This record gives sequence, C-alpha cells and structure tokens, in this order.
Amino acid sequence: MRKRIALIVSAVVASAVLVLTGATLAFGGPGRLIYDDGSYVKPGSLDDGKDLRSQASIPLRQAVAAARRSASGSLAQVDLEQYDGHLVYTVDVGDNEVHIDAAKGSVVGMTSRD
Repeated sequence: MRKRIALIVSAVVASAVLVLTGATLAFGGPGRLIYDDGSYVKPGSLDDGKDLRSQASIPLRQAVAAARRSASGSLAQVDLEQYDGHLVYTVDVGDNEVHIDAAKGSVVGMTSRD
C-alpha cells in the first residue's frame, strides 16, 4: 500500500513539473519575461503611448537598439511619450531611462531611474 501511494505521489509531482516546465517554455523560457504593472511582458515591448505609434518615424526595435548602445543593463519596457519637446521612446535599460527621438533615432537624453 505504501509503495502504491508513493508511486501516485511521484506521478503527480512529475506531472506538475512537466506542466510548469511547459508553461515556462511557452512564455519564452526562464528569464525572458519581466514583471511590470502586474503582468509578465517581453523586455523591449511598448507599454505606454501605443496611441502615439503612428506619429513615430522609427520602429520600436530601432529605438531599443539605440538605447542598448547608449546604456548597459537589463532591458525593461518602453514608453512612447513627449520629452523636452520631442516625441521619444523612453527605453528602460539598467538603471537608466534612455530617451530616443522617435523621428530620428538619436539619443536626446538619459535620466537615472532611481
């Protein structure tokens, strides 16, 4: 009887591990998602300012690449907003917010996230 219970418990634990592993891989693997504003999202995804996308001349991926060349650290989410008279992508990289001009793709400023 004890062997049977142990076998059932082992099977349940193994099933749970497989389900959790599958869910992790479905979301891009460990470390590929970040927790922001109450949900898990892909680093470098646009958070705020989606309604301004049509006004941006450069794509999000270009802004992210420019920000990563300017600062080091983990990539978080991106906002599209007004900054110092420019429409910018504000890219969170490490401890910095890198402001990328949404028309030209150039860095127009960098501020600390502290």
